[in-house]
Amino acid sequence: MAGGMLRRRGCRVALSLALTLGAAGSSPAGPAAAPPAWVEWSDDTFARAKREHKLVLLSLQSWWCPWCHTMNETTYGDPEVREVIAGHFIAVRVDQDSRPDLSQRYERWGWPATVIFGPDGTEIVKLRGFYSPKFFLPILRETIRDPSPVDYGKLGGDERAAAQTTRLPEQDRREILAFIDKSWDGAHGGFGPQKLADGPTYTWLLERAYLGDGHAAARARRTIDGVIRLIDRETGAVSQVTLARDYSRPAKEHPMFAQEGALKGLAHAYALWREPRHLIAARRVVAFLANTMRGPNGGFYSSFGRERGNPGVDRRQYARENGLAIQGLLAYHDATGETRALDLARGAARWALANRARGDGGFNHAERDAAGPYLGDALAMGQALLALHRSTGEREWLTHARAAGDFILRTFVDPGTGALVASASPDAAHLTAPIKQKDDNAAAVRFLNLLAAYTGEGRFRQAAESVFGYLASPAVLEAYGFLPDVLHAEYELTHEPVHVTVIGGKDDPRAQALYRAALRYPSAHKRAEWWDRREGTLPNPDVAYPEHPQAAVFACTSTFCSLPVTDPTRVAPALDRLQRALR
Repeated sequence: MAGGMLRRRGCRVALSLALTLGAAGSSPAGPAAAPPAWVEWSDDTFARAKREHKLVLLSLQSWWCPWCHTMNETTYGDPEVREVIAGHFIAVRVDQDSRPDLSQRYERWGWPATVIFGPDGTEIVKLRGFYSPKFFLPILRETIRDPSPVDYGKLGGDERAAAQTTRLPEQDRREILAFIDKSWDGAHGGFGPQKLADGPTYTWLLERAYLGDGHAAARARRTIDGVIRLIDRETGAVSQVTLARDYSRPAKEHPMFAQEGALKGLAHAYALWREPRHLIAARRVVAFLANTMRGPNGGFYSSFGRERGNPGVDRRQYARENGLAIQGLLAYHDATGETRALDLARGAARWALANRARGDGGFNHAERDAAGPYLGDALAMGQALLALHRSTGEREWLTHARAAGDFILRTFVDPGTGALVASASPDAAHLTAPIKQKDDNAAAVRFLNLLAAYTGEGRFRQAAESVFGYLASPAVLEAYGFLPDVLHAEYELTHEPVHVTVIGGKDDPRAQALYRAALRYPSAHKRAEWWDRREGTLPNPDVAYPEHPQAAVFACTSTFCSLPVTDPTRVAPALDRLQRALR
């Protein structure tokens, strides 16, 4: 046993050395890859490994990841590597974008992620990023010689029993804020040495700026300046990361989450400060989505890559990525009033409902799913549909959003912890421990809480508090330090959304102008409603609005409302007064 431990430490040394020579990418191979002959991830693969007394080597890759292409060509194309794999391993390659269950299980290992399993599914070695043959071969041989698992430690504390919570422990909040402060790059802006296109961080900073936090506002301005530098001058695509602290080396990797996060951040910044440079940058991203990433059927493609192998557009269409595109486009529409973005969002929503909806409120990831359903698809589309209801006042979208919320509660809740699991079915029979992805759980708190406000249905609020109970537990707080999305979820649970209602006909130009003004109001935590009395009562009739002879806006809290506002230029001042009263 002692010798085995020493050998595992040696393997770790090789891993560490290799990481200093390579960089983590993220994608399966888009273009043709060299041998070995890859097989599919399945229970049959592990049954075969058991019969043949072999190990299973999983390579998780991504279309847009240059280091994945490099490893396919230089490492898996190496004759000696191929010989070792053929004799002792069954090689499995998976596109991580196509399998959210596996992607979220191993996302901390970057792309390419390499995981070696025993035939019973035991994880033996997990490797992050590119490995040249020089460093890969010793790890393969050492694992063959001693297949005892490497101890990677525990990411966080023990999971606790389900509990409804709306607040973090004060000490934990202070520690999170201190970690965020420590991560701030005072010289160049943004957080950390490599600046990731991180939508939740942009939203949190900009909401703090809207609330009058001058410190957050200064950081938000510098961070959004960095986002603009992530936009490719030729295509308008947003890079997911910069490889230099000063934003001077954006990677040519353009997954949809980067487009959504940047577009939300730029739109929110424009709504808050009305600076033309934010509008110009956002328009470039919208043009990229419309001209490069949109299919002829109205749905959006998943990603775009331009580095090694120049894979171009990954034309697979996933419900999750369409939900992200819709959210980014609607944030832009709300801030600008430009109807082209709304038309694109509507078209993508109609495509997703026609081609990815399961009929029970949920969504399939792709045309045919190997596993699932996945939380990420139902959540992204639920958020998109709720945003579409807010942007239009049209009730059909709220009906679909409510159905997605109910599907999430029926399908993904872990009764033991109150958290939401990433997949409704295990990735394979031997991988039964459910994955609870932090980002999706934080986003779910915000979605379910806002859905409760729009519908008046308490089960969504109760579920949001249960999910937050998990986020406030040691399992999350000790595993992560950088948690602005958890802070934002806490804020929204403990504060009413900005509530603004336009009363007037949907065909009334005055009501239309008032609604556009309400949508422009620069808060992400907003409940905007349009009551055309011909449609019956509002979905959540929690406010009794008075009759008014012309189209009007009312800004309300749970206890009082403003006087009616009939001038679009006076909508924002009325909402400002209301928010000052609440604070």
